[in-house]
Amino acid sequence: MGKKSKKIDTERLTDKVDAILAGAMQEFLAHGYSGATMDRVTEGAGVSKATVYSYFQDKEGLFTALIERLAKQKYLAVFNPQDSQFLVGEPEIVLRRIANNILDNIGCSQELLSFVRLIIAESGRFPSLAQVFVRNVDKTGLNAITQYFAAHPELQLPDAQVAARIFLGTLVHFTIIQYMLHGAEILPMERDRLIDNLVNLMTSNKLDIHGDKYSGTRHKSPRRKRTPGGKFEADYGDEKKKLRSIRLTDTAWAKLDELAQENNLTRSEMIEIFARQGLGD
Repeated sequence: MGKKSKKIDTERLTDKVDAILAGAMQEFLAHGYSGATMDRVTEGAGVSKATVYSYFQDKEGLFTALIERLAKQKYLAVFNPQDSQFLVGEPEIVLRRIANNILDNIGCSQELLSFVRLIIAESGRFPSLAQVFVRNVDKTGLNAITQYFAAHPELQLPDAQVAARIFLGTLVHFTIIQYMLHGAEILPMERDRLIDNLVNLMTSNKLDIHGDKYSGTRHKSPRRKRTPGGKFEADYGDEKKKLRSIRLTDTAWAKLDELAQENNLTRSEMIEIFARQGLGD
């Protein structure tokens, strides 16, 4: 009976904390940080003021707890540490998986986007709260991606921390423009197109450590030289100039995706192979 009673008490405690945080989120979103009151939080949560103060010392502690819980939830959703195979595989596949998870968990949550807007709006008057967000959300994500890049020297990234900022920053900027600032019609960008090119940027110098038949780096052109006048010299030699900007139909893109997945490559790598070798080779 003792263990059962303890389990029930723990569940009740969790339920109370969840109710308080849910009520606090609605209060902060409705009135801002400075305008929020603990009285309305307790009313929204359906608990006494003494209960709220027993778990959270003050309004700042309550706001901090919201950020910390948010950071934990989003980290678990994006990086899925419960799955031991989540970060296993070719970097092209893993990075695309991470990118999709980030956009899925940010862009699809209106409550999260509203909460981030609130933190940015209040950051001038309450910089310490903004720092809590950066420390728990941004720093945690950047550290995880930095560690992944550092663990994959075959990507030949000169600075893992800078690469992580470029990777995460690109996705955050996309989210801000598309979902927070309502700029999708002004600066349209296909999500898959962004992710494909971002992943290709991170993996374009990858060493062929497996000896695969199709290696993205094996067919790469050397760095182009400049003439004394500063213009680029032609780098094709006797090879026909086949690498051009290609516009494909939806059906062609679908077929390209299929071929890329079969050979564990990105779209850009498949296009380069086709351009240099031709379909008949």
